[in-house]
Amino acid sequence: MKKKSKLFGTAGIRGRFGTKVTAELVIQVSQAVAQLYPSESILVGHDARTSSEALSQFTCASLSLSGVKVYKIGLCTFPVIANLTLNSKHSVAVYITASHNPPTDNGIKVLRTGREFTLHEQNQIEDLIKGREEHTKLIHHKDWDEIEPQLEVLDANDQYFKRITQTIQTNGEGKKIILDCANGPMSELAPLLLTHYGFLPTTINSHIDGSFPGRLAEPSPENLTTLIELCKKENVLGAAFDGDGDRLAIIDEQGEFVELSRINALLATYAIKEEGPGKIIVSIDSSTTIDKTVEKIGGEVIRTKLGELHTKGQELVQSNEKVIFAAEPWKPIFPKWGFWIDGLYSLVKILKVIASGQTTVSEIMKDIPLHIAKRNAYLVDQERVETIFDDCKTKLRVSLENESKKELTIDGLRYDMDDGTWILIRKSGTEPKIRLYYESPTQNRFEWIENIVKDLEKIIKEK
Repeated sequence: MKKKSKLFGTAGIRGRFGTKVTAELVIQVSQAVAQLYPSESILVGHDARTSSEALSQFTCASLSLSGVKVYKIGLCTFPVIANLTLNSKHSVAVYITASHNPPTDNGIKVLRTGREFTLHEQNQIEDLIKGREEHTKLIHHKDWDEIEPQLEVLDANDQYFKRITQTIQTNGEGKKIILDCANGPMSELAPLLLTHYGFLPTTINSHIDGSFPGRLAEPSPENLTTLIELCKKENVLGAAFDGDGDRLAIIDEQGEFVELSRINALLATYAIKEEGPGKIIVSIDSSTTIDKTVEKIGGEVIRTKLGELHTKGQELVQSNEKVIFAAEPWKPIFPKWGFWIDGLYSLVKILKVIASGQTTVSEIMKDIPLHIAKRNAYLVDQERVETIFDDCKTKLRVSLENESKKELTIDGLRYDMDDGTWILIRKSGTEPKIRLYYESPTQNRFEWIENIVKDLEKIIKEK
C-alpha cells in the first residue's frame, strides 16, 4: 500500500507540541486505531513530558467515544506498556511520547502484541484519517449504550518487574552502578529493579520532570558529561536511558562512552549463545562491528530502514525465519523477550554477565571490534531538507567515485568500503535534520572520510 502522508516517521509520530502534535491529531489517530481494531481493548500510557498527561487524556476520551474499552496506565516507561500488550485482554496500546526529542516536542507510538505498528498498519491509520477528512465533525461518537467504562491498570510496573525477574536470575552482590534516568519514568523502575537484583545503584536526573532539567533526553555523549565524569571519578559502570526508557547508553568504568553498535554487537552475541544461530536485523546506520562479531558465531546480519525493525522482523518470522536479535543504535530488541525496544532488559542482560563473571564492561567489550565512529546531526530549515539532502548525495557520490565500495539506498545513501570504513547520509524521520554517520577501523581512514564529511558540512551550512 502506498504511503499517502508523512504522519509516521521512523519511530511513531513526533513533532513540535501544539504545531504538529496537537489534541486534534491525537483524537484523529486514536479514533483511527479504534476503527482499525474495534473489538480490541486498548491500553493508554504516557511519558513524563509536560504535555503528555493531557494528550493521553484526549486519547482515552477519543477511544472511549469510539466504543472500545480503555485501560489507563498513566505515567510509565515504553517497555512497561509494550510488555502489557502481550496480554490478549488488551493487545493494542497508544503511548504518548517523543522519546529522546527535546521537551518542546511530543508524539504518539502505537503498539500491538508486543511490537510497534508495522509500516502496513501505519499506512492503514493514515488512510483512515484521510478518509475522515471530508467529515465536518472531528470527534465521532458511538451511541450512549455502546460506551465502555474506562479501567485503570495499577500494577503495570509490577507486571514488568515480575516477568523480568522470573526470566533473568542474577545476583549483583553489591556491585555499584550509576543510573542516569533522564528525569523520565525509568526513574521509578530501574533503581528498584537493580536493587532487587542485589546491585547498588546511585541515580542522577532521577526526579521526574518533563522539562528535562538535568540533561536533554537523548543519551548521547555530549548530553552525558556528568555521568561520564562520575563514572571516571568513581571507577564505576554507568547506564543512561532516554525520555521513555527504550534507549540505552553504557559508560564503562574508565568513563568512556561505549559506542552504540558495539553494545548491540555484544547483546547479539548473548542472543546467539542462548538461542543458537539465527537472523540479526539491524538498521541502515548500524556499524560493521556487528557483522564482524556475529558472523563468526552463526549470526546473519540483515540491514533494513530505520524504524522498520518490526516490519522486517514480522516479515521474516512469517517466512519461518529464526530472528534472535534486532537493533538500531541505542535500541536493542530481543524477540524472545518481546519485539519492542527495551533498554532496561538489555541492561540487566549485560549486568548478569558482569556479575556472574566478576568482570567489568571494559573486559567484556575487548572481544568486540573497536572502530572510530561519529554521528552528526544538523538542524536545517524544514523547507530546504530535500534540496540539501540531494546536493549532499551528489557530492558524496562524486567524492567516492574512485573508491571500491558497496552502495545501499534503502534509507538515505550509504557506502561501505572494502576495509570496513563506511558513511551514511540520510534525512531524520522525526526532526528537520540531516544526519551524517561515518566510521573506520583505522585513524588514517577515519581522517580521510572525515575530510569528505567536512565538504558535505559546507553544503549543509551554506543552505
